[in-house]
Amino acid sequence: MHPIRFSAAPSHGVHAFHYLPGDDLTVSRNWPGLFAEWPEERTPFSEWAVNNNNMEEVAVYVGLVWRLTAGLARYAIPTYYRDEAARALGREPVLVDWEYEVDAEQLTAESRDIGFVPGRSCVRIRPRPTDWEVANAGRAGLFPLATPRDLVSALHAVLFDASSEITVFAIPPGAERFERLTAALRGPVRPVLGDVLGDDGIFVDLTIGVDTGHYDSVVVASRGDLLGPLTDLAEDCAQRVESYEQRLDELHGVPDFLRAMPELAGVELDAA
Repeated sequence: MHPIRFSAAPSHGVHAFHYLPGDDLTVSRNWPGLFAEWPEERTPFSEWAVNNNNMEEVAVYVGLVWRLTAGLARYAIPTYYRDEAARALGREPVLVDWEYEVDAEQLTAESRDIGFVPGRSCVRIRPRPTDWEVANAGRAGLFPLATPRDLVSALHAVLFDASSEITVFAIPPGAERFERLTAALRGPVRPVLGDVLGDDGIFVDLTIGVDTGHYDSVVVASRGDLLGPLTDLAEDCAQRVESYEQRLDELHGVPDFLRAMPELAGVELDAA
């Protein structure tokens, strides 16, 4: 297990912090059952988006994102696969013109962090796309997330490309604050992250490298300095990873594995 550490990286007029594991492994000992057959209906992938490529670190990331944004309303842009995310989440998005981009092939905070770019969404070939899908190919989708399971469902929509990315905007609850967020993500002018977040929002970008040469990262930003609580959370995540690795021999099947995941992540999938 390697320590989970966030490094400060000034960006876009906000306090920004990056966790860049690179070739290190967030979880260095993995459950061997990830490489076996899964006869059960509930599987590591169906429940936590964990498989034998993107392994238990995904559950750690889900818990980190959710716990960091506790008490706020969470809205996510699953990059590029907007319509797949709509099907996975069972709800329609609010369309926006801009999304955030992190380059998963780069290894430094400066080279990875691209910032806001024009939104885009995949247009399917078969079955034939609808007129609406074609007309809105240049827009991203913003989805509310009610529980960690929603975040996992969004990962299901994106976690099959060379890399996958989900951006979460966490803001105080309320219609007026949500309208301010959507307004900031619309229009012809590239947004400024500090303006999108306001004084009370938290930004988290989760990028997961899938193919060789693509790397994971967690990027956190806010106008307030989150270094203290973020450091405490990262240390707690690392302790949970260490405890999990010490218990691996106790996991004798998928049910045991699934019971271990909430303790590793620090969240229950269906908890608000």
